[in-house]
Amino acid sequence: MNEYKAGREFVGRLDYESDLLLSLTDFVREKGITAGTVKVIGACKKAKVAYYNQGEKKYYNLEFDKPMEIISCSGNISLLNGQPMLHLHIALSDEEGNVVGGHLVEGTEVFAGEFYIRELIGPELQRKKDEITGLNLWC
Repeated sequence: MNEYKAGREFVGRLDYESDLLLSLTDFVREKGITAGTVKVIGACKKAKVAYYNQGEKKYYNLEFDKPMEIISCSGNISLLNGQPMLHLHIALSDEEGNVVGGHLVEGTEVFAGEFYIRELIGPELQRKKDEITGLNLWC
């Protein structure tokens, strides 16, 4: 377990039709953030998330080609192979209030979005492949 102090805090708006994950990743790299927390709310024109099959140790993509509300999107920033990586989970609702979610991957197109990022100052937070789960976990 590591101890961190709060660093810089950012709030911002995501560009219309931008890719949610790529936009946030670009921002984090631009600001030199290597550890932190992320929160997002808003809406998307279409969404793409992934579900991890624990038995197969494999991600499966789920695509939603329709407008959806971003009910919640949160996660963290750490390093994978020396590069900042965002690990985000997202909950989305459709026009009938049905909620779906998963691991955010490239392919979610922003309609409108607002984000909050808090940088964490402390030891490097690295990820590496865990042989038991098959996931890139903190080490």
